[in-house]
Amino acid sequence: MPIIVTSDLLINQLRRESQAIAESFDALCDEDLHEISLLYSQAAAILIGALNSQKPMSNAQSWAVEVLINISNSLAAAVYVLRAGFTLVPGTVLRNAIEAMAVCLHGLQYPAELDKIRSGEFNTPHAVTTAKKVIPPFGQMYGMLSNLFTHISPLHQKIKPLAPYTERHLGLDMNLKTIRASVWFFYVVVEFTFIGSLGESARYWKWESPNIGRYDPSAEERAWLVTYLGPISE
Repeated sequence: MPIIVTSDLLINQLRRESQAIAESFDALCDEDLHEISLLYSQAAAILIGALNSQKPMSNAQSWAVEVLINISNSLAAAVYVLRAGFTLVPGTVLRNAIEAMAVCLHGLQYPAELDKIRSGEFNTPHAVTTAKKVIPPFGQMYGMLSNLFTHISPLHQKIKPLAPYTERHLGLDMNLKTIRASVWFFYVVVEFTFIGSLGESARYWKWESPNIGRYDPSAEERAWLVTYLGPISE
């Protein structure tokens, strides 16, 4: 029997099949979505609060806010495509977001390099080195996303069918964990951006002097992180 491919194959995937896949995702992953959304919203609240504050921002902070808002959209996009069934795509989007977070951390610490960053002349791997010094698990996350998703890995060498989710299989769980981790990194970077104004309410940073912040989550915060994310190397 011949196989007929109609001209509306892509449209059907976007408007019909993806909707059914999304509904199956919601049924399986509703708790994950709510937990991820809560932390995402808390980071957004800090950003919105800074934008609406009467306190002036530094040039580096104003630049970082724009970068962070774009990063937040990338995180939402990663969830969106996973919900539609595209299990190989979120990791690539997240890797881009993590890289942007690294550049954000670098620009905040070395504002003299902002012109080079804005012009596209900045050497991005240098920012990853900076980020690893600021947030200990950063390098592990960046390397994992690069090796598994951005570069061609064993994940890319087997067809991943676009079909409704029927179980919490390994690919789905891996994507959810990387999204959780990426949203967590996003929150930590947002806090770092406004550490001076957050004071004691900061969950991950201690303000040691007008120019120095130290990554130092409390024991309670570390315990929460294990429940949200699972153990991470430091």
